[in-house]
Amino acid sequence: MRAPRIQCPDCDRPVALMPTRRTGYGVIHDHKRDRRSFSLCTGSMRQLPLSEATRWQDALPGLPVPDEPPTLF
Repeated sequence: MRAPRIQCPDCDRPVALMPTRRTGYGVIHDHKRDRRSFSLCTGSMRQLPLSEATRWQDALPGLPVPDEPPTLF
């Protein structure tokens, strides 16, 4: 599975764009502006189109590839 990455519009850090039910859009993954901060970046959980993705992260090498899609339970 390839995960899209995007530059956060508020802090300019590369973060994951998580898929949503809305076709063609994703939600910016929760992240902090500063690693030691207790508060999240204001760009977290913002919906953006997948077409704005700047990078695509491939699956890590050495991990088993699932034969079937994941289930809820």
